[in-house]
Amino acid sequence: MENFWESVNLMLFVYALAAVVSLAVAWIIKVLFKVIRLKETRAAANASASDEASDEAEKTVAEGTS
Repeated sequence: MENFWESVNLMLFVYALAAVVSLAVAWIIKVLFKVIRLKETRAAANASASDEASDEAEKTVAEGTS
């Protein structure tokens, strides 16, 4: 009987370890996607801000040459 219970304990330990590892990997993937989405949002905001700044600079140059 000892071998049976030892194998059951080992099975439960391996199952718990697999569950913890899979949850950790899922959390890491979730964080990575959030970071990527944040960088895309930040890049889009910077691109629109630089477009607005270049438009204003072009208007200033055009007004100065008129």
